[in-house]
Amino acid sequence: MKIVQDNKSLENLCKLLNKQKIIYLDTEFKRDNTYWPILCTVQIKTKKKEFLIDMLAQATFNLESLKKILQSKQILKVLHSARQDIEVINYSLNINMINIFDTQIAYNQLYGGDTIGYTKLVEKLFKIKLSKKYQVSNWTIRPLTKEQLTYAQNDVYYLPKIYQILIEKLRKNKIITYTRKNISRQLNTINTYSLKKSYKRIKINKMTYEEKKELKKYAEWRESYAQKINLPRNWIVSDKNLIRASKNKLSEIKKEKNNKDQKLNEFIKYISSLNP
Repeated sequence: MKIVQDNKSLENLCKLLNKQKIIYLDTEFKRDNTYWPILCTVQIKTKKKEFLIDMLAQATFNLESLKKILQSKQILKVLHSARQDIEVINYSLNINMINIFDTQIAYNQLYGGDTIGYTKLVEKLFKIKLSKKYQVSNWTIRPLTKEQLTYAQNDVYYLPKIYQILIEKLRKNKIITYTRKNISRQLNTINTYSLKKSYKRIKINKMTYEEKKELKKYAEWRESYAQKINLPRNWIVSDKNLIRASKNKLSEIKKEKNNKDQKLNEFIKYISSLNP
């Protein structure tokens, strides 16, 4: 795997990628303790080679050529379980990736059942067991270890074969067009950071119309606060407490001693300001 850490190497890579009809992608990023994601690496595979773009070195990069490739209608981008990767790339590069094929969505379209992860799919199709040990390693530390590089390489290495197997099966079943439309619908990340749409991330069962109205307001406040101070939204106030507050159970929240919400007092003040 070739590591790309300087502008000349990136330019050469982009020249190569511009000649491709299909490229295969994955990313490594960090946002376990922040709201805004940190894009650490972008792994790209062509038919013959694998590359790792060190995105922590992007201050030295001219990223315009890479952005054009990721937004190109002529170059198909193949990923597995692409939603978070696209979300992070779009935010980090301020672009809107298009022409994407998600092998996870395609597989589930064909076979149904539970959502299948990349390592499980590789094992199922090729009888190869990949380690997931370095998935949660710290990708912001440089230099990357040999083990991390091997893990990153493996995450794109099998994508061409997976894609070929799935596309042939989709073609045989005559559902390629339907599957592409379904992928496009599921990978729509336009409202990812929208304050007004933030309530849709919360899993709710039965709520009245009035309770939903309250939940929308509270979710919008939390999203705004999380973005402002760059902390995970559930560190601010948990989904559970947003729902409880929406159901007018604030007294229960106040009595709870083991509450881990970091900004619960601010949240209570906000609710009080709405209902003086």
